[in-house]
Amino acid sequence: MTIPCTVVDAAGHPVTGLTRDDFRVFDNGVRRRIDNLWLDTDEPLTLAILIDASESQREKLAEHRQTVRDLSARLIQPRDRSFVISVGDEGTSPLWDAIYDSARSQLQPLTGTKALLILTDGFDTGGVHTWRQAADEAHKAGATVYAIQYRSNLGGSFAPDFYRMIDEAGGAVFAPPRGNYDDIIGRLESDLRHRYVLGFQPDGLSAKLRHEVRVEVTRPELTVRARKTYFSPR
Repeated sequence: MTIPCTVVDAAGHPVTGLTRDDFRVFDNGVRRRIDNLWLDTDEPLTLAILIDASESQREKLAEHRQTVRDLSARLIQPRDRSFVISVGDEGTSPLWDAIYDSARSQLQPLTGTKALLILTDGFDTGGVHTWRQAADEAHKAGATVYAIQYRSNLGGSFAPDFYRMIDEAGGAVFAPPRGNYDDIIGRLESDLRHRYVLGFQPDGLSAKLRHEVRVEVTRPELTVRARKTYFSPR
């Protein structure tokens, strides 16, 4: 099993030069030996961008589209791929369904580094999947999920299930950039372009498909970012 992760210093800058002794991996609460470690800085990126076009975000659609253009121009390199998906119709906003479907049908078949960026207020209505199912499908696709959260036209801004989903999927929630993309670009670049990959042997006797995984660094001045779940092959 391989788990990608990013290690940053107190200023948020990626840290290189670490060895296996600098990491600890726990699989379902049990520490595992790290068999392999390498630094991945050359994988092409696939970025799926999901725009919430529901009634609660209708007034912000022009801003969303401009944000997508600006971010893509700065982030996407010649070897990378990106595509844009709109969600929301007839008064509904099936956000979990859109994340689930994007991860399952469009990201999972691809190789390389994969991420999903959502522009939304974070509220799901009218869908059939749960936030947990959406996060799980992102895990299965090997995709990290990020979001830029905007205030809803209906007045809401606190979306706890949305925050849980992003945290479970290993990403981050950003404030609207208002033309300043440095924080978003910096985080995406450090997470997706400078990744350690840890290889370890899971418990072969476990009947569980869903595993809780925790990655730690031994140096207290550093911070590690990694997914919290992986799925064993059936």
